[in-house]
Amino acid sequence: MKVSKVLHTSVWGALAFAVIGLVWGMISSSQMILFDGAYSMIGVLLALLSLLSLRYLKKEDQAHFPYGKESIEPLVVIIKSVIISVLCLLAIISSVSEIAAGGREVVLSHALGYAAFSTAGCYAVFRLMKTNSQSELIKAEAAQWLMDTWLSAVVLIGFFIAWVLGQTPLTFLVPYIDPFMVLIVSGYFLTVPYSLIKTNGRELLRMTPSKDIREKIASAVQAVKSSYRMEEAVLRTSKIGKTLYVEIDVVVSERSLVYTVEEMDKVREELEEKLAGIPLEKWITVSFTKDVKWTV
Repeated sequence: MKVSKVLHTSVWGALAFAVIGLVWGMISSSQMILFDGAYSMIGVLLALLSLLSLRYLKKEDQAHFPYGKESIEPLVVIIKSVIISVLCLLAIISSVSEIAAGGREVVLSHALGYAAFSTAGCYAVFRLMKTNSQSELIKAEAAQWLMDTWLSAVVLIGFFIAWVLGQTPLTFLVPYIDPFMVLIVSGYFLTVPYSLIKTNGRELLRMTPSKDIREKIASAVQAVKSSYRMEEAVLRTSKIGKTLYVEIDVVVSERSLVYTVEEMDKVREELEEKLAGIPLEKWITVSFTKDVKWTV
């Protein structure tokens, strides 16, 4: 399935859950369900942001972006993660206020019905995102839907516990269940945006890719270096979005087996073949020099 179609599915799915959650939350007087609806509404806006960025990424603009637009992907993911973090913080503040005020009465029959519906629906959309996660934007959407699935599952368990407590002498605890669930879920959800910000922040700053990718590249460079008796090969690499940037400055000498432009191109071809197993688009630059100062 195309990236744009997957993102459109995410937008419509989030919109449906947002409307249902907000209406159902008001009917059942549940802060937790209202939070779920608000989260889904934020999801609509963030999915639209992903669609707009995807459309912009597809536009050719070599004059202004000679090195591509891949940095837009991690930037969008960071913006989305910051917005989700703010929503979670606001929810934590609200839930603490509710607990201090004595909790909130909830229509449990309505709340249980919504929680069951939301858990199943969010998981279905998450699976669709997960099986089509060929883009960092879709991976971020999938993470968001997984968060929503866990949110709905926790809500379902929480409301069931509240219903059980309502049949016991501990019924006085029931009003605290709803804001307590918001507090716990929001606190946990803050860890997911943090992870996304950390990963995509590294890409935005053009830091090195993951350890396994670095090791594969280093191994390929070392093999070519030995094969052609190169004096030195200085490697620089970074990953932005789905593009892997590899820059290699090769120092040759009289004993090296690289003399002509054709042989230099052969080195480039061998490196490209050795890196073919890395599932990313590659931007490979190999420079040759006899003076080590040009590698610094």
